[in-house]
Amino acid sequence: MNRLGTTSLTVLCVVGIAAGQDIPIPKHRARQIADAAPAKPRAAPKKPRRALIWNTPKHLLARDPHKGYCTPYGCQAMKTLGTKTGAYTPVASDDVAVFLPESIKQFDVIILNNACGNWITPSDEAMKKLAAHGDKQAVEAMLRKSITDWLKRGGGIVAYHYALGANRNWREFGEMIGARIAGHPWNEEVGIKVEEPAHPLVAAFDGKGFRLHEEIFQYREPFDRSKCRVLLSLDNAATNMNVKNYRLREDGDFALAWVRSVGKGRVFYTALGHRTQLYWNPRILRFYLDGIQFAAGDLAAPTRPRPPGESKPSRAPKPAPKPKPAG
Repeated sequence: MNRLGTTSLTVLCVVGIAAGQDIPIPKHRARQIADAAPAKPRAAPKKPRRALIWNTPKHLLARDPHKGYCTPYGCQAMKTLGTKTGAYTPVASDDVAVFLPESIKQFDVIILNNACGNWITPSDEAMKKLAAHGDKQAVEAMLRKSITDWLKRGGGIVAYHYALGANRNWREFGEMIGARIAGHPWNEEVGIKVEEPAHPLVAAFDGKGFRLHEEIFQYREPFDRSKCRVLLSLDNAATNMNVKNYRLREDGDFALAWVRSVGKGRVFYTALGHRTQLYWNPRILRFYLDGIQFAAGDLAAPTRPRPPGESKPSRAPKPAPKPKPAG
């Protein structure tokens, strides 16, 4: 059955930009992440790359459901993937000023590390540094435009798990990434289907469906298969579909990873990123790194939405039968 069961880091900070909260994780977990990370990238970078690891700003941390859980592990993993493989130089920050036009242009890719809340709206503290750009409303409008313009000109965004729960006051953010969250009906072992086994970004799974313990979201508008290329999805036939307290999508379409083009830019999203164990899972780390390299422009992969029936998916194994009670 196919189940997916510290290095010294140099993390640069942009001049004038705060590095953000750096929540340490246990040293043995950092070593596990370092040991599980790939030794080298799948594609050689075309030029030196810089990746912004964006964390939830301090003023929103109190309501961040992942602040002491997967977020610090995700940040550590994203740093390690860059430094160990040489695919990119990681820059961690929670300072919204990093999205100013003169700053964001330094980055090839932005990694949304489960960052949540309406982080696009500057805090009162952030406005002390940003007041020269106008009032809070004007600054927020400028930051929104800066991000969308940067992406359309050829930038790349990687987002995972709860990153889609952010910026609910910004409709275009959901459209840019490709969906909005409609709850997490599953937090258990599920079957995951590889929709297009030959796609470069699912090479980590050897083209085979698999089983995984994870918190699984379902998505709502603006999710639309005609506007993205789905890579992974829930295998309904190999998953418990009798979940309680949630109304499931009537079409039974539970996408779990996709890519899309936005102008000249690239977006990679995956639902996988809740359980801390994922961040020392070698195949999941390879999947993340491939997505980052795609978003940065180093790993070519098709983003055109597939017509129905164009690809033959690889189904997940069925769950193992439960042992019969003794007696």
